[in-house]
Amino acid sequence: MTPAASVSFFRSEFGDFLYAPIGDERNGMTLSLLSALARLNMDPWEEAARLSQLPRRTAAQKLASLIARLPPGAWTQADCCTIANRLIELLPHPGGCDASSAEEGRGSRRINLSAAPILIAVALGLAALLIAVTREPSFQGDAADTPAYTGSARGR
Repeated sequence: MTPAASVSFFRSEFGDFLYAPIGDERNGMTLSLLSALARLNMDPWEEAARLSQLPRRTAAQKLASLIARLPPGAWTQADCCTIANRLIELLPHPGGCDASSAEEGRGSRRINLSAAPILIAVALGLAALLIAVTREPSFQGDAADTPAYTGSARGR
């Protein structure tokens, strides 16, 4: 019995990479990398994680060899390297040890959403505070409604 794939491999960081199209098959349907890897009896998330650990050039070469193993589609064997290079650009690489100076100058294109829940909570708190302040009852009552003090402060 084959063990189930680890949940840790189903990370959204590989979504752009795995769902990217390789090209059109001969029947006109678009083939995604996810489907291609599954057809090669490979776990797509496991392979994406493995490729992400490699230098970009090595990962592109490995991916090109996998694409070359697929039944030919609207792409040729010569297109495999071009397709692989395009797809590898979508793959996150930890550490960026092989990043070019152009990539370092561009900065990250991904947005870190880990602070989003905190920002939303602060915004909701401020909105609730604003509503509470604007709905506070007014203490500027009418002079006729307020009893006057008539007693004296002198001793008894």
